[in-house]
Amino acid sequence: MDSDKKKEAAPFFKALKNFALTKADMWSTPGHGGGQGLKSSVLGREFYEFFGKNIFRADISSSVPSLGTILDHEGAAEDAEKNAAEIFGADTTFFVLNGTSTANKVVFFATCAPGDIVLVGRNCHKSIMHSIILNEVTPIYLKPAKNSYGLIGPVPQSEFTHEAIKQKIKESPIVTNKRIRKVQLTVLTNSTYDGLIYDVDKIKEKMSALTHFLHFDEAWYAYGHFHPFYANRYAMSPYQKKRGVKRPPVFATQSTHKLLWAFSQGSMLHYKMGTNKFELDVQGLKEANLFHASTSPFYPLFASIDISAAIMDSDGEKLMGKALDEAIKFRKEIINRYKKHKKADSWYFELWQQEMKLKHVNKDPKNWIIDGSEPWHGFEGLEKENVLLDPLKVTLLTPGIEENGEMQPFGIPASIVSKFLNTRKIIPEKTGFYNILFLFAPGVGEQKEERLVKALDEFKTLYDRNEPISGIFPELINDYPHIYTPEMGLKDLANKVHDFLYINQIFEIIPKMYNDLPEQVMAPHKAYYGLVDSKAEYLSLDEIAGRVAVFMILPYPPGIPLIMPGERFPQSGGILDFLRMSERFDNMFPGFSTEFHGVKKIENEDGKIEYRISCLKRSKKEAAAQ
Repeated sequence: MDSDKKKEAAPFFKALKNFALTKADMWSTPGHGGGQGLKSSVLGREFYEFFGKNIFRADISSSVPSLGTILDHEGAAEDAEKNAAEIFGADTTFFVLNGTSTANKVVFFATCAPGDIVLVGRNCHKSIMHSIILNEVTPIYLKPAKNSYGLIGPVPQSEFTHEAIKQKIKESPIVTNKRIRKVQLTVLTNSTYDGLIYDVDKIKEKMSALTHFLHFDEAWYAYGHFHPFYANRYAMSPYQKKRGVKRPPVFATQSTHKLLWAFSQGSMLHYKMGTNKFELDVQGLKEANLFHASTSPFYPLFASIDISAAIMDSDGEKLMGKALDEAIKFRKEIINRYKKHKKADSWYFELWQQEMKLKHVNKDPKNWIIDGSEPWHGFEGLEKENVLLDPLKVTLLTPGIEENGEMQPFGIPASIVSKFLNTRKIIPEKTGFYNILFLFAPGVGEQKEERLVKALDEFKTLYDRNEPISGIFPELINDYPHIYTPEMGLKDLANKVHDFLYINQIFEIIPKMYNDLPEQVMAPHKAYYGLVDSKAEYLSLDEIAGRVAVFMILPYPPGIPLIMPGERFPQSGGILDFLRMSERFDNMFPGFSTEFHGVKKIENEDGKIEYRISCLKRSKKEAAAQ
């Protein structure tokens, strides 16, 4: 932007601030009346004083003319969204106040009708899966790469070919129109949870002839536009002109709150027109947004998205450059420590990244491109120049799994390390079986990094000494004295958990449970409606083989659906093995239990945890056949 436009930065925030400072008498909602209503109560005053007066003065209703209308995208709200569109490289941008989960649903409502075919990466967020159900569309799934660490990678290029997609449509038991030339919508996650980023322009080029609309869920990647490191690898990147090559219209949904500066649930929905003739009615996009937006929007939340855009406009490249520097410095520190301890024939944490000399651990994107032939990442079918590892997403590996996917007799499960870090007021983003994810958002400083390294070093010291867990995790002994004793050491605990995972061969189960997608019996929405129609029942793990799922079953980690509504549980294999192993694990190691979406955990008469899964009831004919 030029200097004149910079004076207009954050127009909504400034308008809201100016209004709040007038201290106007509000004879409208919300009921706290600028916070004054809270002062009549002791607890209310405590609440008011904790958050401060300005947040309450700025929490107003949509009846203030000077601020325009958020839902109708008018006035200062419209100015803010137009600014953001220009800043982020979009043609149209909406601020979404219910998070990217809602932004994803808006895209579906604006583009899809019941029965439309959509291509969806199986590694997509559960909000995409919810959108499939809500819009009654027919999904065709693109299979992502996966590895034994439990990390789910990107969709390989081989899945994007016309032949591969045509074959998927042909083989789908729920697609009625097998001759369809283009799917309505294609949805991909960019970047993945663990920081893997597509060559977006290559995908736009490939998919132009295969899809009407292309949607990138960039919830974890709102910053791609602002540093040359990420050139051509984000949804709103400029189209690369090639003679005779068209690009489809593209959506990006981004969580402005995740790695930028908005309040939680603050997101943006971006739209860029394509170079082909198929376009979107933007008024229809506004209407789709109204289906999901509250008629009582939180104005400070909207302002926080506005100010985030202004910050990125003025300082984005500088801030992203500094964030990359900090992440790279941390990576070098871990590499040096690992080498030092390895030389002393001891263990330390490793990084999930390319093997490279320290001088190449820098901001040159060429050094972060994944070579599909290299073994370190554990993925199969990736092409060179296709996927980039984002240095800001730092995955730390704990001992236990070799890069070839085989388990070591010695190991330290990451859940124990993560639990220890929590005791030191350090909260990682995600914890797998032998990996922990840390996000280097802009603003992460040297002191924060030092505290993390210090805590990792402290864990190693306590582990090597086998210090009693009574002084580390006293709540485990208090809550589960029949499992954990005061004499148990940290190494003893880690060995016990690792031995369980080793015996159960978790490194074999994880790839198996995603290798072959379950059989699709019906469209997801039809299975889900079985719940509404009282045609569903909860079954134990011994009863679900061959039954049709009502809910998606999604474990954390890795946060990817094992099974979707309308799919049949296999008679045996990775999915059932993982569920059964997780049930046993929960009973053997309370305090470290596996988190699931779609699994009901109950305590039986013996105090044991049992899993229950919602499945469609069998018809009389099906029951008789059994």
